[in-house]
Amino acid sequence: MSPVQDIVAFAIQTYLKHYSTPEQSTLLTTDASLATEPAKDSMVEVLTNLQSLVSEEITSQFTHLKRRRNQEHARIYQLPQEIFVEIVLAANSFSSGITDPFTLMRVSKYWFDTVARCPNIWSQLNVAPRPRPGIMNMTKALRGPVEVHCDRAPESGLDASLADLFTLDPNRVRALVWRWSPETEALYLFYKKKNSNFVDLSLERSITDSQRRLDLSPEGFCLSHLDLRGVTLPWTSPRLSHLHSLSIQRLRHEHPSVHDLYRILSSSPALRRIRLQRFQNASQEQLAASHAITEPIYLPKLRSLQLDVPSFIINTLVPLIRSPSCQHLELHPGPEGPSERLEPSDAILDLMIGSITCEPMLDIMVEHKEGALSVFIRNSRRRRTSVYGDWGDWDDPNMGIFIKLFPSTVESLRNLLDGLIFRLRAARWKPERLYLSFGGASNDIFSDETILLLLLSFPLTFQTINRLDLVLPSSSAYHYALRLLEGAVPELTSLVMYHTYVYAASYQEYTNGVRAFLERRYPLRLEGDTSVHRTISRLAKIYVPEKIVECLQRDWPSTSLPQEVLSNIEALH
Repeated sequence: MSPVQDIVAFAIQTYLKHYSTPEQSTLLTTDASLATEPAKDSMVEVLTNLQSLVSEEITSQFTHLKRRRNQEHARIYQLPQEIFVEIVLAANSFSSGITDPFTLMRVSKYWFDTVARCPNIWSQLNVAPRPRPGIMNMTKALRGPVEVHCDRAPESGLDASLADLFTLDPNRVRALVWRWSPETEALYLFYKKKNSNFVDLSLERSITDSQRRLDLSPEGFCLSHLDLRGVTLPWTSPRLSHLHSLSIQRLRHEHPSVHDLYRILSSSPALRRIRLQRFQNASQEQLAASHAITEPIYLPKLRSLQLDVPSFIINTLVPLIRSPSCQHLELHPGPEGPSERLEPSDAILDLMIGSITCEPMLDIMVEHKEGALSVFIRNSRRRRTSVYGDWGDWDDPNMGIFIKLFPSTVESLRNLLDGLIFRLRAARWKPERLYLSFGGASNDIFSDETILLLLLSFPLTFQTINRLDLVLPSSSAYHYALRLLEGAVPELTSLVMYHTYVYAASYQEYTNGVRAFLERRYPLRLEGDTSVHRTISRLAKIYVPEKIVECLQRDWPSTSLPQEVLSNIEALH
């Protein structure tokens, strides 16, 4: 037993020996040895000490039993140590609001030991408020890599924080995450020539501040994660290779050229995310030189490609990228001229497939405008409220596609749509919702019927669609489309035909097309009919323009659909 346990056991045994029997239970009030005041005080002191010792032992046993209970039965304590460390690191991240590791150390002894022994937990030093002495001591003692954060303007300058940083081994500082402002200019002077060990760099200038440049040391580690907003670098630096994520935004001048971007991408095969946005006043003089770039860019791990830059950059780089794993493809080209439209190609189709199959829905919009045919494809659903994401975030949770292509001939359009269908079938895509829109061609090169047939190949091919939305240019187009769909799309339960400009004279044609579709797809079965019919899901919802609802109500179609379905045909205003 421990010394405390020995003392408690002796005191209890002595007490029970003298005062445990009924005859002895009143000795404290009758014992002659306690007649004097000092004797009573001495006994009170003995009992007080006994109470303290008992309480101390009970507390110790309680703590031991509770710790054993947690270790043997609580699920979080049964996790492998490396997984528990990842949970603690997430809890200690800036996004969770817990920035003080000492808060985590107070949870339990297991948490205390884990936090105290993990260098990564003590790796983030936010120098905007001066780090607490305890945090600096732990950071120095554990000898792990350090991330320097400066997320806001300091209240009393950076001198004290920089003095603390000066005591750290500069070889341990591997990341700088910094909101660069006039109030934090001292940090620029501090790291101007001390950045050779950086592997992660996130720099942001306010929109209202002038653009700045950080000169990377020519010798040093290659960067792994790069996030720049309103800040430029020497774009030819050899350290801009072997990147894992690249984000460049809000540049007014000193943009990377197309050749610079090509060099960076082609030398970084481990890239998982690329985000280039808002290159203002980028020079189109690069366009002629960029045409010489023809070698593919192989990025087997690329998950997200998001470009909102002048179209000549997109048109040069995107057709060269080869990535089978891309799940987020979002292209927003700048002002376009006739020679700057992105034409479909096999390489672009291969790049698109992963970002389409990650969602069970797809919108395809074909438009003929100003003599050119365009195909707009999207299903992108953002997980963030901000288009630019969180500052210093190295990954992108968004998925989906947002792209506009310009097929120049009927053959190019056919290759685009047929190529998509072929690849999506090979990927075993099972869509549930399809939105098809066609603005009308009305010329000899692109006839409405030809384009409709190509567009409707999607619902005719994929049998898992349960909702189909159509936006077509005329009543005759709807009539033709519904005729093609009579025996197709067996899982269809919701059909939406959006409002288009329909002449009063064509109301009847539109109505007849809808009525014929319903009567042929869901023929009325006579009583006693035992013939085998196709297995087609019943429509639950039908949406048509308001005027067509009025025409249908005057002459209901004869179908096998329940009367409530026909009675609840809804009008689109």
